[in-house]
Amino acid sequence: MTDLLMTRVVVTAAPGFELRASAIASDLSLATGMPTDGDLVLHLDEHGWGLIDPAPGGPGIVRSDLLEGTFGQRLRRGVDTGERLAKAMGLKPNTGPRPHVMDATAGLGRDSVLAAALGCQVIACERSPVVALLLRDGLDRAREAGLGAIVDRIDLRVQDAREVLSALAEPERPEIVILDPMFPERSKAAKVKKEMQLLHRLLGSDPDVEPLLDAARAAASRRVVVKRPAHAPPVGGQKPTMIIQGRTARYDVYVRA
Repeated sequence: MTDLLMTRVVVTAAPGFELRASAIASDLSLATGMPTDGDLVLHLDEHGWGLIDPAPGGPGIVRSDLLEGTFGQRLRRGVDTGERLAKAMGLKPNTGPRPHVMDATAGLGRDSVLAAALGCQVIACERSPVVALLLRDGLDRAREAGLGAIVDRIDLRVQDAREVLSALAEPERPEIVILDPMFPERSKAAKVKKEMQLLHRLLGSDPDVEPLLDAARAAASRRVVVKRPAHAPPVGGQKPTMIIQGRTARYDVYVRA
């Protein structure tokens, strides 16, 4: 599992959390103790798990935080079909059962949680065991905060989405697949938010995104939704059926005939 890591990760813990952190380090075959130059730190404290760059001037701690800020506010006030993701998924108000969804690149979980908040059953695939640990921790904290009805619709799998898709029986296949692939930063001068800085360090880019899109388009019975930077070309030059445009990002939608 750890062959996906581009940067060495060292596990540390606040006082009182050492045993739990040590168990996770053993499960994931990660080192414990003091980091060396270039390492990232997976840290456990009273707020849960976080990923840190311990170097001076690092971007700070990154968690799967589904409760704070504007995202948490959206969940608390209720998510509706006016959301851009809902439009990209083709959801309408009051039109019966919601589709089954696969989030093929779950990351820190926001798309999975939005889809679940819209009433969908979601398979969330995250192949990095470190990122999946952060996501599981975020989901657990969201459940404890009263969002269990949303979290319980999410089936988190620490696995490559292509493997999951190939193993699903025909009746289990998703109607909608969501992709939010990570790509190399296009400008060294551009400052991305801290979570993306650390995830780029941890994982690098997604060189196999084109085969993943092909697998998603073959498996999804209704549509595939790909999140892209606003001015980036479509993945693999594959022209989408429609585009849901935003200021900094857009959704490329591939509708099955």
